[in-house]
Amino acid sequence: MQKKLVLSVLIASLLTACGGSSDNSNSNPQITPPPPSDNNNTPQQPGDNQQQPNNPQNPQQPGNPQNPPQQPEPVKSLTADYSTDTDYDWDDDVYKGYDTFTLTVGGKTLVKEVRGEKKQTFDLTAVPLNTQNIQTLTAENKYTGSNNAEYKSDVTLRSYRGFYAGALAYGKDSRANPLDDDYTPFYSPTVTLPNSGTAIYAGKVFNDREANDADLTYTIHFGQKKGSGTVAAANGRPELTLQEKAITQFASPFGKTHGVDDGDVRNADGKITGSYNLYIAGPNAEEIVGDLNYGPSGNKHETEQVFYGKRGDITP
Repeated sequence: MQKKLVLSVLIASLLTACGGSSDNSNSNPQITPPPPSDNNNTPQQPGDNQQQPNNPQNPQQPGNPQNPPQQPEPVKSLTADYSTDTDYDWDDDVYKGYDTFTLTVGGKTLVKEVRGEKKQTFDLTAVPLNTQNIQTLTAENKYTGSNNAEYKSDVTLRSYRGFYAGALAYGKDSRANPLDDDYTPFYSPTVTLPNSGTAIYAGKVFNDREANDADLTYTIHFGQKKGSGTVAAANGRPELTLQEKAITQFASPFGKTHGVDDGDVRNADGKITGSYNLYIAGPNAEEIVGDLNYGPSGNKHETEQVFYGKRGDITP
């Protein structure tokens, strides 16, 4: 859970496990279904009903168009594994007496974590697939422990779920307890990046408060392995720049990941500063997710958010 771990610290602690990014070419930048796998963190093939080539002895008849291309099968479950991170635990006093955490939507468990296992499991079928908008839902946040210890609250859940990645944030207006809010991105990492071309990703930056929503645009130059972006001005906050930084490959809770580790965030005059982490998802780098924080320079008060973006075509 993000309150127990700042992602940028996590990624930095895992950099020793980094691998190099691949230079294999990607000749088909369009979204295509990935190959089958037994790993829950990799999307599955939509099935065996694939389009067959035309048979010259049985030509296509008028009024009988070819089957449209199949949509990719969305990832349905993921596991975040923190077993190699010595700082990830439940030692903070706020978790004292609790052994299990669940976030439930409509009676279905979206996120579950058991103290000591250093893992979070995600059943993504608990939230709608929607690559266009943030979904606002009602959820239950619950902690249980020995001696009938229990804390639960109804929270507002805001979810952006794509085919291969997404992000969620939840909270209560009252913020009566530190356990009442959290946020996290989730993703099925891209194994091999395109080795050339440029992609523009469009999406949203958000948290559990709608007033903090803003449009996101992020550009990745695959040949140069660099990326940068902007968060549009919104609700009295100026435009923010996600400063250009190298796209590298590093270890993460969801597997070896291509992305940006601890990039800089700032506005035009430098009075607002912060940082961001970005992760690339999908077999053809179709989606990005991540987290960012920012606030007045030199001020400890920060706004914490997550983001999701989906790319268009990869252009030369």
